Amino acid sequence: MLTLDLHRLRFYARIYAKLILLQLRAAVEYRADFWIGVVGAVLMNGAGLVFIAAFFSRIPAVAGWSAWEVATLYGLTMIAYGLREMLCDGIWTLRVQINRGEFDRLLVRPLSPALQIVTSLASIHGVGNVLLGLVVFLTATHRLELDWTVAKVLWVLMTVVCGLIMVTAISFLANVIGFWEPGTQSSFPFMVSNVVEFAKFPLELYGWGIRFLVTAVLPYGFVSYYPSLILLDKENPLRWLGYATPLATAAVTFVTAWVWRKGLARYQGVGH
Repeated sequence: MLTLDLHRLRFYARIYAKLILLQLRAAVEYRADFWIGVVGAVLMNGAGLVFIAAFFSRIPAVAGWSAWEVATLYGLTMIAYGLREMLCDGIWTLRVQINRGEFDRLLVRPLSPALQIVTSLASIHGVGNVLLGLVVFLTATHRLELDWTVAKVLWVLMTVVCGLIMVTAISFLANVIGFWEPGTQSSFPFMVSNVVEFAKFPLELYGWGIRFLVTAVLPYGFVSYYPSLILLDKENPLRWLGYATPLATAAVTFVTAWVWRKGLARYQGVGH
């Protein structure tokens, strides 16, 4: 049974890689559009960095966080979100396909409909977000003189992978609601997606409601904040939650998969 599952996992991984590579190649085919998208993403997120620089030009730290520590959070969030845009942006086509009756085609193909949805689109904006996120993160950790041990390198890699899975799972969950509300004009998925902006800054800046939201409801806090408490050796009573990052990611993924299966079971297709 384990051998069969591993074989299936490798099969889907190969199919995913081939499909998403085709989407990325299509995205870079028109060089002008590609660079406009990349530069646009950099400029859009660069505005947040300008805000951080202006804010900390007058004070050395806020809620115990320095400018470069906040930049670390900002960079990690951008990397995770950018990777989601590059590798899994097709989840945003789900509602449209359901509304137009195009989802039926995915169900008759000999491949997981979830995999087909995820790989149906690759956003070039993600390239700019990942590049800027890497520059911000590496610059911030350099200025903080972070002691890079093997454990910390592995911790960052785990954080990025879990962050990618987390933002993908939450965005997927928000769009799966389309099985119950198939209209294409719903703002709900975008509202859910925008909550990730809170993860770019220390949670100490927010009231208990926001903290609860990004910890237990839409746990974007595990994308950057909680893992960074450990990475940066921050003294915080909630530091232990950083170690729960993989568990939180697995929990959200499980919930998303469960809702997805419920949605598939409910879907009746065109003409019903």
